[in-house]
Amino acid sequence: MTLKIHAFPLSPRAFKVLLVANQLGVGYEFCLCDLTKGAQKTDTFTALNPNQKMPALEDGDFKLWESNAIIQYLAAKTPEAGLWPPDQKAQADILRWMFWESTTWDPAIATLVFERVVKGLFGGGAADPIEVEKGLQKFSRGAAILNDHLRGRDHVCGDKLSLADFALAADLIMAAQAQLPLEPYTEVRRWSARMAELPAWKETLAMQQASAAAA
Repeated sequence: MTLKIHAFPLSPRAFKVLLVANQLGVGYEFCLCDLTKGAQKTDTFTALNPNQKMPALEDGDFKLWESNAIIQYLAAKTPEAGLWPPDQKAQADILRWMFWESTTWDPAIATLVFERVVKGLFGGGAADPIEVEKGLQKFSRGAAILNDHLRGRDHVCGDKLSLADFALAADLIMAAQAQLPLEPYTEVRRWSARMAELPAWKETLAMQQASAAAA
């Protein structure tokens, strides 16, 4: 039975899911959900996710949406990879950062990505300076928290890679295009550079570039 991941790799949330799947080495069928063609609004995709957002996962009859739920499901299915440890306190620590990613880190970055990148790609006009300023303020607050936490650490949780690293780092894949002000946050830059050297990161980046060329 083939596991399917429906995603548009240019999206940080889709990149996250594909990145974790590649890191885990799970076999899956990649199904391009081309946002530039409105694929997420078709009846077929809406049956997978009524929110009409990707990524979405199919594992036989089981359908799952929300990127952090998907990566937790994949990691729990592959415990030998170590991204989702059995210890409950370790799991809670990872979940803390994954929830923080959803409520704080992702929204700040998404605002800047939307205003400075997505609008241009989809003909949405120029960036709104008021929204950009809001995004910058939220980003600075979040980046300061993450930067302080990473001081003296190679990983977000514990002494090895976990889902928290992947959830948080994937949001930075459009840092250059969105002009994220990362310069003051040396620990975030150090940690994210290490993440970008992972073979799975490079594999997923190649998928992203192929999708960009085809779009």
